[in-house]
This record gives sequence, structure tokens and C-alpha cells, in this order.
Amino acid sequence: MLSSAMNQLSPGIRKAVQLRELDELSIRETARIMGLSITAVKSRVFHGRRKLRETLKRHVAPTRMFGSQTLQIKADANGNSRSPAARG
Repeated sequence: MLSSAMNQLSPGIRKAVQLRELDELSIRETARIMGLSITAVKSRVFHGRRKLRETLKRHVAPTRMFGSQTLQIKADANGNSRSPAARG
């Protein structure tokens, strides 16, 4: 899924994200390798992250905590929050 989303990025943004996030290089190292200013690399990584987030959001269904059941928090008589498991 990530590979598919990365392939949707423009080559310059994809390279910046690849070097910075996947190869874990610093901004300075990424800028040197790409022949860009630090500001340009920061911009490309920012826009790449945003585009990846938007793309991946469309493909990932929201997950629920605790399997298929949702946990409801209820207040006791004193107004203290208690989970169903904490009742006794």
C-alpha cells in the first residue's frame, strides 16, 4: 500500500521522502544528495507526507479498539469514569 502511494508522488517529492523517511537521512544529508536547499527539502517532505496521509486514509478502514466492540465509559454515582471491566 505504501509503495503504491509513494509511486503516486512526483519524482522530486518521492526522492525527498525516500531519503528522509525511509532511508532515515538528515535534512542536511538529503539536501546535499539532491542538490537542493534545506528549505526545499523540508517543503518537499512536508508536501509528500501530506499527500501520503491523504492517499493512505482513503485505503485504510478505520479500526476499532477492542476488536469489533466499542468500549463505552460510564460514570458511577460520584461522577468518576469507569470502564465496564472496572465495575465490581
